[in-house]
Amino acid sequence: MANKHDRTYSQNVRKGLRYLNYVLKDGIRFMPGFLTCTIIVHIINAVLAVWFPVLIAEIFSVVGNLNEETMPVFRRDIVLLCINIGLPAVLGSVEQVQKIFMECGKEKFYGWKMFDYAKHISLEALENPKTLDSFQKAEAAYTDYEAMTLLITRMFDIIQMGAVCIGTIYVTGSFSAWLIPFSLLGIIPHFAVTVYTEKRYYTTYRRQTSVRRRIQYLWRLFCLKDPVKEMRTLGFGSYMKKLWVDSNVTVVSEMEAVELAASRMWMTGAVIKNTCYALNIAIAFILMVRGNIAVGQFAACISAFATLQGNLIGLGDTVSQFFELYHRAEEYYDFFQIEAEKDGEESYRPFEQEITLKDVHFRYSGSDRDSLNGVDLAIKKGEHVVVVGVNGSGKTTMSKVLTGAYLASSGTVSYDGQDMKALKRNSLYRHISLVTQDFVHYNFTMRENIGISDLSHINDDRRLNKTVEAVEMEELIRNIGGLDSQLGREFGGRELSGGEWQKVAIARGMFKDSDLIILDEPTSALDPLVEYDILTKFVDLIQDKTSVIISHRVGICRAADKVVVMKDGRVVECGTHDTLKEAGGEYSRIWNEQAKWY
Repeated sequence: MANKHDRTYSQNVRKGLRYLNYVLKDGIRFMPGFLTCTIIVHIINAVLAVWFPVLIAEIFSVVGNLNEETMPVFRRDIVLLCINIGLPAVLGSVEQVQKIFMECGKEKFYGWKMFDYAKHISLEALENPKTLDSFQKAEAAYTDYEAMTLLITRMFDIIQMGAVCIGTIYVTGSFSAWLIPFSLLGIIPHFAVTVYTEKRYYTTYRRQTSVRRRIQYLWRLFCLKDPVKEMRTLGFGSYMKKLWVDSNVTVVSEMEAVELAASRMWMTGAVIKNTCYALNIAIAFILMVRGNIAVGQFAACISAFATLQGNLIGLGDTVSQFFELYHRAEEYYDFFQIEAEKDGEESYRPFEQEITLKDVHFRYSGSDRDSLNGVDLAIKKGEHVVVVGVNGSGKTTMSKVLTGAYLASSGTVSYDGQDMKALKRNSLYRHISLVTQDFVHYNFTMRENIGISDLSHINDDRRLNKTVEAVEMEELIRNIGGLDSQLGREFGGRELSGGEWQKVAIARGMFKDSDLIILDEPTSALDPLVEYDILTKFVDLIQDKTSVIISHRVGICRAADKVVVMKDGRVVECGTHDTLKEAGGEYSRIWNEQAKWY
């Protein structure tokens, strides 16, 4: 057990040093001016703090013996004292201006770095709730807590305060060694309390991440039109409110317990600190009365005690803040440890023969069974394939494996013999278009909503209108005022119905010039007759392309070159509509069940 603890401690130390190195490197790239300014300011402040009691002692020693010879020295020391008192405020203002510029730029650096990495996170990892927790913690690290920038500042604060403490102890110790012990003893309880409290606070906060994310999720439900409409219509608004309140109470109660325990410990530490401070003053007074130190040195001791006490307390608080900020920065850099998409080294060559899946298995993280359980399938160039099956049969998962969004756990997916795992994913994605059942409502113009899939042709009205015609959106475009009209109420545009938004998503997928287009339940919000009309026109429009349409409704199967039937993660039937209907198998059963409704 001890060896395991030692290994864990050693790993944490190495990780901490590695992450601090990241913080410094990013700091140098992000804010070189601020870093330079901060270093200069901290050096000057440290020198001034140590120099202050020395000046006080010299002024008191001179003021008791003022004459023509000592007056210039007195005046010089008074001027230096004014500089000593006033200069830190000036330096603080300079540092504050630098901080304002740094605040304006942090999103461009830390936010963009996070966003850039997020584009490469594997979709399998996004299925894990811990990844979503990591998103939230990493974003809060640089937005709410400014962890990386403040961590660098706190590092220099610790160095400055440590230097001031050592210098001040040296100054007071030069008057009398009796003045050192209580200065140090008074701060030990405070230092221990701050470090212990921070650790307990942070441990509690980290444990609450999923609950805090749930609170945010519930709050968003109160602010969105569709959830609010459903709450009012079905009458469960009070229940949702109770969930939100209970989650908040849980978070607040736990943090309150930590804060109360910390307050009790702080009170004890404050009593010890103030007692030691009073003892130090008493010792200095006795030494002055006995003649061991001069009046000026006594005054310098009072100043030094205050400086030492303040810096030791500040050092304890700053070390506590340093660890808290480090843990925030740790959450930011932990985000970059999330599994990224595994990219190959070979560039994709557009396939000319067929796409093949051989004994493909896939299992979602945390699941106890395979979603794909030995899929074998071949899709020829230019073929129009419809994949059907009951919910949970593996249709959508297969489409994700087919496009490389997910990599098969075992088995192979290949394009003319090019193994999916060996391909550079971006080079493949450029030749694939996808319309999912969970399509996005972009609050952009209609032109952007369609053309965003192929930005090089976004201003090609002829091509846009051809796509609009294919999905029967001409009347909709006229009603909203044209392609450049804003969609979505959030920015004052026209709100569309669910079916209209679905047509926009289909148009977006069709607009991209690609070799392979996959439609995953793209017409679920449309009337079956409208669905059949759109999909048959879609098939006619892309005669020179390869398409895979995933649907739970079998009407479109009559227009397909090949129908693939999935069940329990396997391909159980494959053939034409007529062949499979006559075979009396799973496809025939689904067809007959759906025919009852029409």
